[in-house]
Amino acid sequence: MNASHWTNNFQIIDATYPGIAQAIRNVEPVAPDERDDWAEHADRELKANGTDDGDLFIVFRFTVGPLAKRLFDQSNLWEASDLRGRRLLLIDDNPQRFRWGMERDDWTTLLDSERCLFHLCDPAFHQLNRLIGKYRHLTQVKYVLLNADPGSPQQSLSIIRERFDITRDDTKHRIEATVRELQRVAAPPFPKTVRFFVPGHNMLQDACVESMREMGYGAERLQWQKPLYRFIRSYAWLNPVREEKIDTAFFLNATPKSFNQNDLFERLPLKAVSWFVDNPRRYVKSPDDFRGCGAVGVFDSTYIPYVKQLTSAPVVEARTGRSVNHALAEADDAFQKIDVAFVGELGARGFSPYEKAFGVSHPQRLQQVNDLLRQYDVSALTDWTPLVEPLFAQFGEAYFGSWVEFLENKATAVRRRFFLEAARPYGLTIFGDDDWAMPEYAGKLTEYFAGRRIDYHTELPRLYASAKININIFHAQCLNGLNPRVYDVLACGGVLLTQYNPGIEDEFTIGRDLDVFHTRDELVEKIEYYLDRPNERAAMARSGQVHALAKCGYSVRIQTLLNALSYVPGDSYGYLCR
Repeated sequence: MNASHWTNNFQIIDATYPGIAQAIRNVEPVAPDERDDWAEHADRELKANGTDDGDLFIVFRFTVGPLAKRLFDQSNLWEASDLRGRRLLLIDDNPQRFRWGMERDDWTTLLDSERCLFHLCDPAFHQLNRLIGKYRHLTQVKYVLLNADPGSPQQSLSIIRERFDITRDDTKHRIEATVRELQRVAAPPFPKTVRFFVPGHNMLQDACVESMREMGYGAERLQWQKPLYRFIRSYAWLNPVREEKIDTAFFLNATPKSFNQNDLFERLPLKAVSWFVDNPRRYVKSPDDFRGCGAVGVFDSTYIPYVKQLTSAPVVEARTGRSVNHALAEADDAFQKIDVAFVGELGARGFSPYEKAFGVSHPQRLQQVNDLLRQYDVSALTDWTPLVEPLFAQFGEAYFGSWVEFLENKATAVRRRFFLEAARPYGLTIFGDDDWAMPEYAGKLTEYFAGRRIDYHTELPRLYASAKININIFHAQCLNGLNPRVYDVLACGGVLLTQYNPGIEDEFTIGRDLDVFHTRDELVEKIEYYLDRPNERAAMARSGQVHALAKCGYSVRIQTLLNALSYVPGDSYGYLCR
């Protein structure tokens, strides 16, 4: 047994699964009967039931043997290929065995994953009945039942299967009844009640909701309860649609089809806007992905041709904007001591799991992609698609999904490290995730890591307003579109020194509102220049704030998307607001 395993596992359980935490906190761990065939049994189960055609994998008595972890790793490989959204429901029916498993192994990766749901039930499965009864949409996907413990009674597996099948049939009838009810509701001529369906980018969504309310729309984002939302979202949104009379849905980095994995949205009188605030190649690759989509926005115009070849819906550029509360941007004594600040991810978390998976599944292709990264100047703005597509064409595959995420995140990590290492002698402080503390990824920059993330709601405006210089280094996916950091720093009255991007000049004047660098030497030169000239810093910050607050909120972005949604070929106008 390992005390650190228990401590780390229980910390996550206590925060995410309070009911399980209460049940296992004070019990004595009891190990199952030790057997020599756990690994062999796991191999047999995976061979018999480990099909990539499943959506939900239910693992009974998951703490026993290596089956659950092997299945998790295998599902990651499947997801790297098709982004189907596979999930694992990990069940144990004994709190003492559950605790034993948490003390014996490190489960933090699975506990942290939004693709896994842990469940502790009683031997009679009353808790499982309540779980399925409350979240009955769990049963509406193709499930595969696996048994991690070769000593489990077959009766238990039969009960689980029976509970799912009975609830599945009943829920299917309920869903169809709800669909028929909603089909009788006439859609309004313009959006009235708007919801953001997809979790993630919550600050951006909150800023959009606020802007839409100011424009007269009834807007909100669906508050999916983590970690259950990934398990129930394919159908669970039906109830809010009916109860709140939702008529328009926004999907961030998704489409109705990719979000639902079914055709339900298309059957309803709902309008859908898909807005890609990251590279759409990560999420969509065929016309089928855009079924039910009325309009598409992309944060960077570079990606418009790719999306247009996949859909007949209107495709428009809709950049990100300012999200922070600039009213909180006050001088802070601690942050005023910082000469050069950088806030953001290094990116290791975004590529290292894929690198591990691809090293097993596609070692040759991984080596070729890494060779490309070494050959090209990752510090420069580079469209990787024409460089990588021929490589994938050799295998008859598209450059899509996890490969795009892997390459862009790794290129970003190399780029940010390259530039920030030059800023080390000038009072650099880095705020972000703990990959900045890992020498294998961050190198000597670990010494300049503040040791924590910064609170985006309260601290970030004060940091941007107080640091002498704020540095921005674009993610590799930003070729013409800007990231929110540009708008946020300026909106808070901060001094921004950013890597050059041609899209900057569409909205700001370089040297007046902000300044840019192209090379590491130019970054050093301008850091030295502005640190010695506080008056110029202050003037540039004032000008940047005026322009960011005047024209870089989300009202214009949202209106562009809604105009595209209401566009009819031949019309020369679109509505402005309700």
